Amino acid sequence: MKRLALMLCTLALLTACGEEPLDWTPTPATPQPTPTPSAETEAPWAALTVDDLPTALAEPDDLFSGEEPQVYLLGCKLEEGIYLYGLNEGYGGGVLLRRGEDLAHFDQSFSPSESPALPELYLSDFDGNGVEELAVRYLMESQGERISYDLHLYAWEGGLCSDRPITHGDCAQKALEAVETEYDATTGRFTLSYGNTSAVYRLPDQYRSAPGSLTLDSCFFRERDGVFTVVLGARLDTTGTLFANVLADIDLTEENFVLRSIRVEPTTVV
Repeated sequence: MKRLALMLCTLALLTACGEEPLDWTPTPATPQPTPTPSAETEAPWAALTVDDLPTALAEPDDLFSGEEPQVYLLGCKLEEGIYLYGLNEGYGGGVLLRRGEDLAHFDQSFSPSESPALPELYLSDFDGNGVEELAVRYLMESQGERISYDLHLYAWEGGLCSDRPITHGDCAQKALEAVETEYDATTGRFTLSYGNTSAVYRLPDQYRSAPGSLTLDSCFFRERDGVFTVVLGARLDTTGTLFANVLADIDLTEENFVLRSIRVEPTTVV
């Protein structure tokens, strides 16, 4: 009887203090964070599946032809099950690379909208590691004689796809650091050289006092036997006349690339 009375007394005291021992449960001291979707899963293209992708190669004039979400088949290597797609802004832009059922997205341009063109695809072991990579040559700019391409090398490892860009800008910077120039204001002769190769350009009289700077403002990549050669058009920014090409072979290193066998070839302009 005394024990029952003691229990009733304790319960009464707790109730008087506002406690509810029968329904009360502890709460964590630190609130648990609510998971949020990653930026990639929120991207417009993330909902695409293999069944949503086109099977017919796009026509260049159809690129960027509408504002609604569109996917374009830019090229493929059918025997290897590799497909390259371009996305318009309705899907967030960039490219989708498919191998089998796997899709990988890269946020990059694939064609200039004012002069659309399909890229060119090459498949080879470009870095000599025993595994083939997909090389894609993209047209980036086309304005008269000034035509510029970028090169991208895609590689798969462990189900993941990586992109190694070899851009016009990076190639031009490396080439400008390697070549030599000489200018004779008396004769107006501008000489561009590397090793025993050179090209000479004679400036018109009105530019001789200020010849301007050398620029490599056009870029093309050509492939032979698994090796790419970059061809950079050389001009002085004052006259804009193409007077030489700087050529170099692309030698891939572990994380970057270097220019090998650099040479200067003159054009017909003197």
